[in-house]
Formats: sequence, structure tokens, C-alpha cells
Amino acid sequence: MQRTIATLALATVFSAVAFFETCANDAKENAAKGETTRVLFIGNSYTYFNDLNVVFQEMLNASGIPAEAPRATFGGWRLRQHFNGETPAKRTDAVPTLEVLRGTNWDYVVLQEQSCGIVDQRAEYFEYGKKLSDAIKENCPSTKVLLYQTWGRCDGMFEGYGEDEGRKSEVLAAFEARYSAPDESTIESLKDGIQGGCAKLASEIGAVVAPVGKAFQTVGDRVDLHADEGDAKPHHPSPAGTYLAACVFYKVVTGDSPVGLWKKLTEAGKDFKVGEEDAALLEQVANEVVSSN
Repeated sequence: MQRTIATLALATVFSAVAFFETCANDAKENAAKGETTRVLFIGNSYTYFNDLNVVFQEMLNASGIPAEAPRATFGGWRLRQHFNGETPAKRTDAVPTLEVLRGTNWDYVVLQEQSCGIVDQRAEYFEYGKKLSDAIKENCPSTKVLLYQTWGRCDGMFEGYGEDEGRKSEVLAAFEARYSAPDESTIESLKDGIQGGCAKLASEIGAVVAPVGKAFQTVGDRVDLHADEGDAKPHHPSPAGTYLAACVFYKVVTGDSPVGLWKKLTEAGKDFKVGEEDAALLEQVANEVVSSN
């Protein structure tokens, strides 16, 4: 029995590695054929803050990979709302996400859930992550689905606690202070947090995780990755946080190290408000985190 479990685990690992390698080859093959790589970002403010999709697109372009990376993003939106065709009442010009999806044969589609929803609404996250994945594949079977693994907020309550009972008490106290006492299913999902939730959905739908949250944890307080939100607790990305996220996606999509991208972008006349020293650290972290994920 143990041998069978170990064999299945190894098969899953090798399958994930093979899928990642295929994912990373597509953009290069497109470039070699003179074709544009098309990436659709589906999400909310964690994507549109500082124009993550644009930063990522310009990284590809500066590396000789023609790319277009539009977005379908509304503030606070969950995957459920994207799938159900909802749009904000004040956005009279907004196009429902599935209409955007069905307008193009995308090479990659990025799914970004409202971050805490991966934990406190996990059943919904799985349900609509699968539904959107099915819609993506129905539109174009060759499209690769990428899951945007976001980060825990400043109190870290969504980053997981594993078997650490002391950490568990801190997480539950922080959760209750912001919301109310969590139910049993939420307590269970808090155990492995955002990263665990993304990994589980990825294994079920055959997606690749872009481990941005893990990269945020790795950088720690060496660079300020969060926006200045006044009296509110910061959770949106600063320009540096967005740059780090874009580096992670660059590594996932191309398989190449993002180290040196800042120089390429600068030479192309692009300025994403990140200094050279910070950029060098963020590029290195993104490369190491994706390589070890």
C-alpha cells in the first residue's frame, strides 16, 4: 500500500514537472514562429493594481517574445462572479468575463481568486475554479490555466499554520478579530492557507501555480511589497510587489530566469517604479521560488 501511494505521488510530481515544461515552451515556440503569445488575466485589484498584466507583457516583449496580456478584472471580484457574468453596476462599459474569454484562442489564462476566498470560501473556490477551467478548455483545449497564488495579508492569517499549534492560535485569533469565530471547514482550510488551496485546485484541474504568495514570504521585509493604504492595513501590492508577481509569471511562462529583466526594460524605455537594487533581489527570489516550487 505504501509503495502504491509513493508511486502515485511520484507520478503526480513528474506529471506536474512535464506540464510546467510544456507550459514554459509554448511562448518560445510562438516567438520562433513569429506568433504573439496571448495571456488573459482574470481577477480583481491584486491584478490591476500597478497593471500587473502590462508589466508582465512588457517583460515578455523586452525578451523578444511578442505578447498581449489584457485583463478581465473588477475590484473584489470572485471567480464565482466572473463565471456568472456579473459586472459592477457602475461599469456600464464592462464586458462579462466569459465573453472576453470566448473572443480569443488564448495561450494562457490566469485565474486569480479574491485572496481570502481561497481559504474562507474554499468550496466555492474549487467549484468555480473548475467551472472556469472547463470554460477555458471548451473555448480552446490547448490553453494552459495558471493559478495566481496571492499572499496572506499583513497579519498572515491566510498563510497557513500546518501543525504549529501556537501559530494556529494566532491565526484563529486574527481571523475572529476581523470576522467572527470560524467554522470547522474554515479552520481546516486555514491550516494550509492560500498556498495549500491553490495547490489542491491545481492538482484537480491540471493547472500550474504561479507561486507569488510564496515569493512574497521569501522576500519578507527586505523590500516593501505592499501599497501605502493610509490607516487601513496594507494588502494591495506596491510597484515592487507587482514587479515581483510579474517576475514569477515570467518564469512560469518562459521557464527562463527573470534575472536581468530590469535592465532590458530600462533599455526599452519602461519604468515600473522599482529601483535597480530592489529589482535584482525580486528577480532572484522569483527565479528561486518558481524553480523550487
